Amino acid sequence: MSEYNQRKRQRATTPEFQRRVSAASLSAIVNPDPDTFIPSPTFHAPAMELARPQSPMRLETNLFGARPAEDIVRVVADFMYTHMKDRKNIEIEGKLGRLVDRRTGQRLSLPVVSEAALADDKNTRFESNMTQQQHAKFNQLLNQRVDETRRAEFRGARVEYRHTREIDHFYRINGTRVRVTRNKETGEVLQVITKSKIADLNIYSPRTKLDIRITINEERPLEMPDTEANKPILERHKDRLSYRQDIWSVDLTQVVSPEHEVGPANPYATGPPKTAPAVTTHELELEVAQPEVWLAERAKVAANQPNNFHEMTHIFLGNLKAL
Repeated sequence: MSEYNQRKRQRATTPEFQRRVSAASLSAIVNPDPDTFIPSPTFHAPAMELARPQSPMRLETNLFGARPAEDIVRVVADFMYTHMKDRKNIEIEGKLGRLVDRRTGQRLSLPVVSEAALADDKNTRFESNMTQQQHAKFNQLLNQRVDETRRAEFRGARVEYRHTREIDHFYRINGTRVRVTRNKETGEVLQVITKSKIADLNIYSPRTKLDIRITINEERPLEMPDTEANKPILERHKDRLSYRQDIWSVDLTQVVSPEHEVGPANPYATGPPKTAPAVTTHELELEVAQPEVWLAERAKVAANQPNNFHEMTHIFLGNLKAL
């Protein structure tokens, strides 16, 4: 027996090797509890902080010398290209939350072991809310990243931090839902829009506690409505922490919706009006702060020109998955 084969057999009988083989077998098991995180025996985050060992030999990318695109990235890129078009006033965002089966009220559970984009989600709803503890963990992680990018030895784009407090008032004007956003401290009107959903894509992630929804909306600016003649139908208080790098903004938001009346007013009804209770939610979303940059790359794709459309999709999805 050669010296190489002897070392190989000795290594295979060590407890460390056996534990590693046993742990790897977990990757082939469908997660029985979709709310439980399954760690990977071959991957440790954050990967960017681990030193890559020197390879004993030079290996080609593959037989053809080109790294194939990840299937999930191609699905998201096709979704983006199809629905972005050349729209103006576009909003592109990815949210972390839970995909819930409408029939059971529980988190969706599918017989897959890796992330999957849903083609049929009519029996599924997306809850963008997360626990306060999860919110705090994301806050801690992102604050740490801000500090890391401010170090003198850091080479790359810094992560900038911003804290805002705003109030949204929603009005129903001639059948259109109008949102007026004000600075909570000064009362200054920051934005008056109506939002229309264009499309969304749900991504189920069985190995993590949170799933992903990618949404494309159109935000059309409007004139300020007569707030004295119209009563708001909904009010939201937003306490937001934003972390900006390049054209991406990670927004951690605590949203408080006070108790409010629901349904149209009925002049013939007796008794007090129906009300919805106060609700507090904790949300995380990744927003494209400069969508025009991505739209420009899409235009290059349509014109069959060299472009970075797929690379931008990869970065966008990578940010969501890294969180």
